[in-house]
Amino acid sequence: MPIRNQIEAITRSLSAQPTFVYGTANELNLQADDASFPVVFMYPLQPIEVSPQVNGSVDNTFSIYLEFLYKTEFDQFTADNEAYVNQALTMANEFIVKASKYREGEGRYFRVKAGDKAKCMPVYNKFDVNSTGVNLTITLQTMYFGSF
Repeated sequence: MPIRNQIEAITRSLSAQPTFVYGTANELNLQADDASFPVVFMYPLQPIEVSPQVNGSVDNTFSIYLEFLYKTEFDQFTADNEAYVNQALTMANEFIVKASKYREGEGRYFRVKAGDKAKCMPVYNKFDVNSTGVNLTITLQTMYFGSF
């Protein structure tokens, strides 16, 4: 099952009940026109680190880039969009907490280590539809990925 399915499951459990859309920047720009906001956009994974382990399993570490966005009006000043940025940041924070607790099968699916840093930046007037929020870059390591 693609990793995006687990990310989508986590985003659908967020309090703000955002829509989830996956694709390249061009695809997301097109799909934003018809998306229901708030929305979480997920870009393709890059890079994927593969680490063989002593016990015969393989750990995969994914660099995930997401945008948590709200629809905004054209010609709004940055100060007018601060409330959207704060709401999107709350959504991103909730995503990190829920990703660390997300379960599939016998245990947690992702390992999110205390002290690991995720990068989050405000984005304004994103896409043709005009949206504002935050982008989040986070590294997630899968647990129990596979034993051979």
